[in-house]
Amino acid sequence: MYAYWTGIKGGNDIPLRRDLDPAEIGPKLLPYSLLTDVDTSLGTVRHRVVGTNFTDFFGSDITGKDLSSVLSGNYLDFILGLYTLACERRTPVVAHSKFMWDQGRLLKTSRLIMPLSKDGSRTDMCLTCQTFEAGEGATHPRVFIVADDAWEDVSGKFSCLGVDPA
Repeated sequence: MYAYWTGIKGGNDIPLRRDLDPAEIGPKLLPYSLLTDVDTSLGTVRHRVVGTNFTDFFGSDITGKDLSSVLSGNYLDFILGLYTLACERRTPVVAHSKFMWDQGRLLKTSRLIMPLSKDGSRTDMCLTCQTFEAGEGATHPRVFIVADDAWEDVSGKFSCLGVDPA
């Protein structure tokens, strides 16, 4: 998915929303994909397009729902922080974390959040690819951004969130 995002940027630092083509993303990645509207000034993320993997995972369709209606507490703050980081830095963010879900189920998740622009100037959307699996994960989240064409570990910026589900 990162190669696809990089390929559609053209000469821009981030791609335009209109450059996304679901047919090019393909059926293997689309179920794991989210398209979100992001407003960093308000601290909101709204799910615009939601892959079937998320509908299956959450047990309902979260299309059109604000992130705050799906998550809460420290984990909501952590995820909002990831989207804010991607949008403010105009760079992809990779994060690996764990969280408690329905009836105490511990899940690991990995996500790649890639910023987009509707108009070429503001960063107001993100394309996200995310997977879930059962089991133990790292105690603290691991977060990486692209800086100078290399992945930079910025996990320390998120260590104070106490995302650990214990």
